Amino acid sequence: MKRRAFTLIEILLVLSIVGLMAGVAIPRLSFYFEPPAAVLQRAIEEAGDKALSGIPVRLSIKSEGTSRRGYIFAEALVKREVEADSLSAFLGTNVNRPVVLEWQKLNMKNLPDSSGWRFEPEVINFYSDGSCTPAKISWENPDTSPTGSRNIDEYILTVTGYCMKTSEE
Repeated sequence: MKRRAFTLIEILLVLSIVGLMAGVAIPRLSFYFEPPAAVLQRAIEEAGDKALSGIPVRLSIKSEGTSRRGYIFAEALVKREVEADSLSAFLGTNVNRPVVLEWQKLNMKNLPDSSGWRFEPEVINFYSDGSCTPAKISWENPDTSPTGSRNIDEYILTVTGYCMKTSEE
């Protein structure tokens, strides 16, 4: 009785097909983690670009309860016309309606979606000349180590909009 077995060529062919499939599938299935420094830098660049286009922008923190840490929140300064009262509109005495400036929520693509951020000062303003409020920014990583120690990344935002990490691991 002759025993049938796989040849070396057949085994290599199957392994190469499995390897090719794994090379295509694993990047699509794996979770991509982007470092918080990269996300923060993109958000700062987007806010600076909007400010350069003539829209005053500010970033602040939407707190979580009593903590000074929270989500980054973007706002733009927009003009809003004040409603004229009915009597002056009827008499035609209020021809030019007054304009009020107010901060409204600004939808930005690149805001970090994680919590744990903190600004010092609490508001970062971006100006039309390309500058911004210098600030100390920190992010507390929610994935704490088993020992219970806090993992906090700290960044310095310069007046030119450059953000650099100050604490090294």
